[in-house]
Amino acid sequence: MPRTKGSKNKSTLTVDERIAQVTAEIEALQGQIKEKKTELKKLNGEKTEEDQKRLMAAVLASDKTIDEIIGMINKSR
Repeated sequence: MPRTKGSKNKSTLTVDERIAQVTAEIEALQGQIKEKKTELKKLNGEKTEEDQKRLMAAVLASDKTIDEIIGMINKSR
């Protein structure tokens, strides 16, 4: 029996089923976005800590007091 052209490409899901499928995909993606935002927040916190450690190490290596360095920063503004 001959088949009609394109019958393989037609979706067998109803419109309601496709809506439910797309809605589920959106919810899954929103969950992934939430996880990534949490991960980004954690990474930004780690970066801030690293920057503070580097800054403190540079201050200690400079043989200058914190007040001298603050004064230098304020002068450069």
